[in-house]
Amino acid sequence: MTRMNDRPEPELHRLPPNAASEARGHGAMATWLVIAASALLGVGYLANHGIAGNSAPIAAPVPAQGATQTAAPAKHTLHVGAQFSMIAPENAAQALKASHFSPDQQQDILAAVKRRDVRLVQMPIADATGQVGQVVSVSSAGLTQNVSLTGKLQSVLLPIRDVGEVTLTPVTTPRPGGMQVVALSALGPELLPNLSALDQQLILDVIVQ
Repeated sequence: MTRMNDRPEPELHRLPPNAASEARGHGAMATWLVIAASALLGVGYLANHGIAGNSAPIAAPVPAQGATQTAAPAKHTLHVGAQFSMIAPENAAQALKASHFSPDQQQDILAAVKRRDVRLVQMPIADATGQVGQVVSVSSAGLTQNVSLTGKLQSVLLPIRDVGEVTLTPVTTPRPGGMQVVALSALGPELLPNLSALDQQLILDVIVQ
């Protein structure tokens, strides 16, 4: 907490220059300017950083005075091409019932399939080492599914346009040797690039057959 006669700590660079105390005799005015600047910054942050979705916008926690904010480390991204077979529109409803999607998501996807906005693609995946317990998130068209890998292929349904991206990201820390995922594509089994850390992600550039 800033006292009347203390100079502002130099690391608080967010404050405007005129908020800094030029001399000990101006401590009261500096304190007023700090409070006003902090209030304005808080209003601007809330207006521009709301979280999209059904919930109300939530502001990020305000760091303690003197603390520094560090940006989240960028994920190391790997790209690979893949081709998967389309599920016929008349079979989409039945396929979605056995998917990881919620009932509401299933209805939205089915409506998009009927409008021909997206196609429904089947991507069977498994742990190439045959082990159980690794979890990977699979994201496509703004929807994310968490899949617990086993040594057996399990179908993952993906809403996608003719060409699109599917992102695979480790949820659990990869074992020594990495997370080795095999996918059954339209061309046969394909061993995907190894994911060895939580800060890695794999983007499949998918073509629908």
